Amino acid sequence: MHRLIMAALGGLILTGCTPTQAPAPDAGGQFFPRELSATDRAACTSAGGRVERRGRLQAEACVRPFADAGKACTDTSQCQGKCVSTGNATDATAGQCQADDRLFGCYSEIKSGKAVNTICVD
Repeated sequence: MHRLIMAALGGLILTGCTPTQAPAPDAGGQFFPRELSATDRAACTSAGGRVERRGRLQAEACVRPFADAGKACTDTSQCQGKCVSTGNATDATAGQCQADDRLFGCYSEIKSGKAVNTICVD
C-alpha cells in the first residue's frame, strides 16, 4: 500500500513539471518553438510587455520589464524582481535588479549582501 501511494505521489510530482504546451515535432521529428496566440500577444503588449523568444527552446514568452532594472542592490527586497549577480558569482555581495520577469542564464540571487541560490536556467 505504501509503495502504491508513493508511486501515485511521484506521478503527481512529475506531471507538475510537464509544460502545458510543449513544442510540436514536424514531419522529420524536429521540435519547433511554441508560439503565443494572437490573444496572448495582444494581452502582452497592452500590459506593457513585449513578445520575445527566450531560453534554450526559444519559446515565445511575454516579457515585462521592471522599472528598477539595473539598479544597484544588496538584497532582493530592494527590487521589483530579484537582486542578481550574473554568472557563477558565489562570492558576490552586491548585484543589480533584474531587467525583466524572464530570467535566463546563470545568476546568483543576492540576499542580505550574500550570493545565494546560484542557478542556471535554460
